[in-house]
Amino acid sequence: MRKLGLAFLISLICLNFTFGAALADGMIMPELMSPDYLGVRYHHVDVQIRDFHAITRVEQVFYNPHPIPVSGRYFFPIPPGAALTDFSATISGQDQDITWQDAATTNAQIFEVMLQRNDPSLLQYVDWESISIDIDIPAFGEKEMTLEYEELLQPSGGLIHYRYVLSTERYASQPVESVKLEIDLFSSNGLATIYSSTHDVAIERDGEGGARIAWEEAYVNPNQDFELFYAPAQGGVGSGLLTGTRQEQDHFLFFFSPDDALVEPEVLPKDIVFVIDRSGSMDGEKITQAKEAMRYILDQLNPQDRFSIIGFDDDLSVWASALLPASSEYRDSALRFVNELWASGYTNIEMALRTGLQILGASESRPEATRLVVFLTDGLPTEGVIDTAEILRLTRSVNEGVDASLNVFGVGYDVNTHLLDNLAAQNGGAVIYVQPGESLEVSLAGFYDQIAEPLLTDLEVVFEGMEVVDILPESLPDLFAGSTLSLAGRFSAHSPLVSVRVIGMAGDERREYVYDYDLSQTGDQGFVPRLWATRRIGALLDRVRVEGERPEWVSEIEELGYMYGIVTPYTTLVISPQADGAASVQNMDLYGDKTALNQASGQITVQARIQNQMYQQTQQAFTATGANVANIGQYSIAQFSEQNVDLGLLQEQKGLDQPITEAWIEDNIPVDRYVDFGSEAYLELAQDPEARAFLQSGMEVVFEFDGVVISVLASPATQTTTTMEGSAQAQNLVATLFQWISDFLRTILR
Repeated sequence: MRKLGLAFLISLICLNFTFGAALADGMIMPELMSPDYLGVRYHHVDVQIRDFHAITRVEQVFYNPHPIPVSGRYFFPIPPGAALTDFSATISGQDQDITWQDAATTNAQIFEVMLQRNDPSLLQYVDWESISIDIDIPAFGEKEMTLEYEELLQPSGGLIHYRYVLSTERYASQPVESVKLEIDLFSSNGLATIYSSTHDVAIERDGEGGARIAWEEAYVNPNQDFELFYAPAQGGVGSGLLTGTRQEQDHFLFFFSPDDALVEPEVLPKDIVFVIDRSGSMDGEKITQAKEAMRYILDQLNPQDRFSIIGFDDDLSVWASALLPASSEYRDSALRFVNELWASGYTNIEMALRTGLQILGASESRPEATRLVVFLTDGLPTEGVIDTAEILRLTRSVNEGVDASLNVFGVGYDVNTHLLDNLAAQNGGAVIYVQPGESLEVSLAGFYDQIAEPLLTDLEVVFEGMEVVDILPESLPDLFAGSTLSLAGRFSAHSPLVSVRVIGMAGDERREYVYDYDLSQTGDQGFVPRLWATRRIGALLDRVRVEGERPEWVSEIEELGYMYGIVTPYTTLVISPQADGAASVQNMDLYGDKTALNQASGQITVQARIQNQMYQQTQQAFTATGANVANIGQYSIAQFSEQNVDLGLLQEQKGLDQPITEAWIEDNIPVDRYVDFGSEAYLELAQDPEARAFLQSGMEVVFEFDGVVISVLASPATQTTTTMEGSAQAQNLVATLFQWISDFLRTILR
């Protein structure tokens, strides 16, 4: 027993304790030691929203992995404008006393803790109200906390806005084992747009006006709040307008989408021809997956649809020379045709497309029907007309009298991207590339699900009271059930009251929807400019990929990258690429080999096309945000070593050929004023919301404020204080440990 006690004592003395902060959706500040003495098992959020009313229930488990108890205060920040009511909390099933704190009290606590811990990121919660609760966690123990509160949600530009404060998890000493957020949403007026600007959520529609929204991650430290926007449907469709400003330039994001349950009776019939490459290069897995996808699609055709199928190589197999209805008899016949497709021969693309369009043109016209061609190929034109420009001209000529949307699938790296892109762009369709190793079956079947139920074609959007420029996407797609039209652009307004008109054709009937907005209510949404800029950079990169570098394009890409903190191939020495995804190092490296990049075919150009498509079609601004960039409001701040820099100060830099270092910053950014972190001058700056946006990025930051370039320094006095505080904390911890050990040894050695 004595040996056991001695071994335990030695193990305790050898523990490596760190000093940081541990937070769930709120903060816990232990009284005797550093907050990172605690961990978080899970953080689960369940939200019920009915129209404008939301009930949020939070469950989390804190655990104490060490042999002494912890006492502290749980701190829950409340965003400005949030109307929380009926806040309740339990710990291990016991109701807790709650202290409501106004902004002044919250500020006093935040400034005190910020200076004690030298952590300016806490400034993001200044001027917020808060709630605090006492909590004790025993040695090696756990405590389950449950919070529940209600709030009245506020509209913003025709959208209802829900926000959950998740950003406090950035302070956790170790990743949270499980973070999950689920929302049960219902709108009595139907549901149109459902959109999260911050998280890539899964959305499952549930009848008229209902939906389930979910997001889940494991072993992460979420660093931004969760935000959701949704629009009630009016007459079966709904809209929303969000705006944001960057460097005195106004940007907008406009949504228009249907409530599927409300508009289902008005789904338009389809006249559709599938043109499937069966040349020799399709042999094996590709033709097998194409056939599986076609089997799925045939089963999904609506009774009012008409269709035909063409298999092609250097010859044609045509299932029906005229469109036939999607009856069970004809679908069974088409299924037998698909099962007998085999791969051989060369590739005559022009002949196949011409025949597919002629089938549409020769069939009895139905003004109410949407006309589509779905074209799939894995190779280059090698038979018949092989000149790209001539194929485009002939296809467009045939389609002038048919007016079909031509949707293209390019499979593998041997396709001509210039040809396929232009076939889709010149004929009102979309293009999708499927790389080796990806499932053609999933891609093709998933695409069909998106176009299965047409609602509006020939869309036109007219903005009144505001001049709009640089709208993306440049061409408007047709609207299908389950889809959302999402337009981003820049604007200048003539008055705070504006209107947006959406015009389209529902078969042979013209439809018009008019929405009025008050720009003072559309919200200053900081993500909107960055989302537009990401799309704009994607469009410019596509031009570089096809036509090569032009100085004006490269210059604009660089300027946008610096201004908005976006990863581009020309700013990687300043804006760090992400570990994976669209803005990864690997994707940026694609633009280094200009010879391969500017080819029509090949792995590099196909992958670059996919990368800039992800930029062009992005719905979240974080898609291309630099790994070293923090976006706070309308500002972007990049970190270089221990120094944080307002990217607006680097906007004029062009053609940098070396990484940004602290020495480079000192030599190239003239500073007008120096301020020590934690000084009276610093605290005075921190009172201003605009300056605070920069200050919260770190202890050392260079930024422009009121026309003056300011450099905040972590002074020697601050560093000494940090060391002394760490020493004092360590002494308190050691004293507590030895007292606990002493009591423990007395017990076991009696």
